[in-house]
Amino acid sequence: MQGGRYFLNSFLLIVSVVVVSPVLAQQKKIKDISGKTDSLKNKADSLKAKQIALNEVVITASESKGLSTSSIINRKAMQHLQPSSFADLLELLPGGRSRDPNLGAANLIGLRQVGISSDNYDISSLGTAFLIDGAPLSTRANMQYTAGFDAKSDLNTRRNITGKGVDMRTLSTDQIESLEIVRGIPSVQYGDLTSGLVKITRKQGGRALEARFKADGFSKLAYVGKGFFFPENKMSLNVDLDYLNSMSDPRDRFENFKRINTSLRLNKIWEKDFANLNLSSSFDYGTSFDNQKADPDAGYQKVDKYRSEYNRMALSNNLVLKFNKIKVLKSIELNSSLSLQRDQINQTKWVQLGSATILNNSTEEGAHDAGYLTPQYTAHLLVDGKPIDGFLKLMANLGFETGRINHAILLGTEGNYSKNNGRGQVYDPMLPPSPEMRNRNRAYRDIPAAKDLSFFAEDRMSVHLGAHRMVLSAGLRSMTMFGLTAIDPRINAQWTLPKMQLGTSDLVIAFGGGLGWQSKFPVLAQMYPDYTYLDREQLNYYHNNPDYRKANVMTYKFLMNNDQLEPARNKKWELKTDISLNSNRLSITYFKESSTSGFRNGTDYRVLNYKKYNTSGIDPEKMTTAPDVKDLPFEESKTTVILNQVQNGSAMIKEGIEYQFSSERIKGINTRITLNGAWFRSVYENSLPIYRGPQKEIMQNGKRVEVLGLYAEDEGFIRSQLNTNILFDTYLPKIGLEFSTAIQCRWFAAQQMTRKNGTPGHYVDVNGAIHPYTEADKSDQVLQWLNINYAEASFNKYRTPMDLNVNFKAVKNFKDKIRVGMFVNRIFNYAPDYQSNGVTIRRSGLNSPYFGMELNFNL
Repeated sequence: MQGGRYFLNSFLLIVSVVVVSPVLAQQKKIKDISGKTDSLKNKADSLKAKQIALNEVVITASESKGLSTSSIINRKAMQHLQPSSFADLLELLPGGRSRDPNLGAANLIGLRQVGISSDNYDISSLGTAFLIDGAPLSTRANMQYTAGFDAKSDLNTRRNITGKGVDMRTLSTDQIESLEIVRGIPSVQYGDLTSGLVKITRKQGGRALEARFKADGFSKLAYVGKGFFFPENKMSLNVDLDYLNSMSDPRDRFENFKRINTSLRLNKIWEKDFANLNLSSSFDYGTSFDNQKADPDAGYQKVDKYRSEYNRMALSNNLVLKFNKIKVLKSIELNSSLSLQRDQINQTKWVQLGSATILNNSTEEGAHDAGYLTPQYTAHLLVDGKPIDGFLKLMANLGFETGRINHAILLGTEGNYSKNNGRGQVYDPMLPPSPEMRNRNRAYRDIPAAKDLSFFAEDRMSVHLGAHRMVLSAGLRSMTMFGLTAIDPRINAQWTLPKMQLGTSDLVIAFGGGLGWQSKFPVLAQMYPDYTYLDREQLNYYHNNPDYRKANVMTYKFLMNNDQLEPARNKKWELKTDISLNSNRLSITYFKESSTSGFRNGTDYRVLNYKKYNTSGIDPEKMTTAPDVKDLPFEESKTTVILNQVQNGSAMIKEGIEYQFSSERIKGINTRITLNGAWFRSVYENSLPIYRGPQKEIMQNGKRVEVLGLYAEDEGFIRSQLNTNILFDTYLPKIGLEFSTAIQCRWFAAQQMTRKNGTPGHYVDVNGAIHPYTEADKSDQVLQWLNINYAEASFNKYRTPMDLNVNFKAVKNFKDKIRVGMFVNRIFNYAPDYQSNGVTIRRSGLNSPYFGMELNFNL
């Protein structure tokens, strides 16, 4: 903490000397220039041109002026932000806020929502598509999960991205030239998404050698890149490499995350009279490592360790043929990519049993004898995945006029292929990772490939009605995969009013809106789940003499696939306005999204019949052999079990208002003010009924009574918040200095459970029969325990009052060759304690400053 204060005080002293004095001197020079004669007019005109260029420098996200609502982040904004991972860039979106990097867990994207810590709503991140230079970053064939090996532990939950989407930790920001995050309704050329679209454009051309070195309290980052330009061949080549090493806790060297990315990109242009051909090709390799192991001084647990390794190679090509002499056909574009991955999880754990435990490793159904697990052993688990993803997209752009309407027609088709050729979950069946595993070894290569085919068509119409300009884009996309079909219509419109004069200023007002459907297909792990094995103990006779021991088990094998699984669909609509007064701009968007078919683990039930053998008649002193089940009395038993099944049961209703205002730079101090924020209200619910057991164990005549209730309303959460960010950024090119102060205020955050009826609509008896649940059942000795009485207080609304952070960033340029930057998040924090339900919630001390520095070279 003392080091942090010293760092901060030293920096403020440097700012006062290096920043304030040159600014005052600069202002004096401006006054001297203004007092000179007209002979300096040419210089004044030159300064004016530089001022115009200066006003265009943007170090935050800017709202797109296109039909669909999106944020554009350029290279300058990324440099000023000084990110460690792609997740840091989300701070620049309306409603975004700075967060300390958390690279010890998967970083998943969430657009236009408050967010909730539940895996049942992962469609929000899974439904956000990532494109890198036009090629999709697919996670459809990823199956790197550790079922049965403490699968619900914090370790596996934090790092598992199966069915969750892209882990943004694996993406480098230093290769990116520009970025567009589409939050609204995208063109129909983009599919297999529900929430949004991230379009990444990487650097091309240039001659400089770039290098970046960053350090903060949790990570170290290094990047080097070089561009080669060959003007005589109209060709450019870019090579870059980045390395990141991060620790979740600087004091714990036994848990870290490492990432290496390298890329080779080629761009070539051929120009002919008939047409121009542009070829962009890239080869990428990326690897990352999640490591965790126990402290060697932590006793018997010293063997526990976890290592997750991700390796990806990808080859992409983008070919654009632009015609110069064909009036209707403007261009043809062909995109293709092929990626190969080799992903492995290696996990080791010390297993110690408290009692004699039966070894369940049979892969066949039925009754069978079984052995016993070793009381203590070291378990090893390998999860081997080898995803292959192929992508091919062909588009044609046409243009013509009909009367006064200009048409830009887009026609295209797209195909995707995903397969996993890995060995899957591999372990010694005699030493299982978990004594109560519900799965067995399964090779991923036995799972069929996913193949989808899409067709799309879109007409972008623009017309001038006097000084008015209207643009309308309407399109349709059809997608087919796994025998499933989704048809997504989308429409966007914009009306720009005639330019108006307010004194010497130009006022431009535009209105827009859109409506569209977006669909996301399930991933391989959701379409082809592993078999679920249930083992019921029929006999467990443990004798001191191993020759006299006998265990007998009834094994059930269920394939919990869902033939009724459909694509997740999201309906979006939005209204927006955009007002510009010279370089001042205000954008406001109201949106609403409704999805009731997101993927989640729902429930189904099965009835198990098995025997319970009675060994009370055996005299252990007179035994000469192990008991035989044929000679033992038994009684028939039944049990009802609840099993997980992927269903279209997650409902998300997202509503909100996004706003952003950006001023022109204030003369004299060259400062721009940017104000943005959002009000979000997100509702998360289960749209399908769910099975659940009674509130407590029910016993009759010494036996457990098996009943299940079917509840229409299982869960529901309402989350809302309002936040505002104000950014003051100053750019002083003559002294090579830029700095910004961001005030980030969350006015409130509220959460509440939706109303639920705890009375089931039906119940399931021990024989598996379904019966209506009546009013009389609430008084039944057994069935009354299926009726849940929720306390009224459980539906109360809890509100967290405002908190405010102040962040500071500064960058010093030395002749555009060397950049030295630093940042301090929460240099000031206001988060007062508050009362909630009679309890004092203390927030002081939880938001200490977070800072770092970086050095950039551009040689």
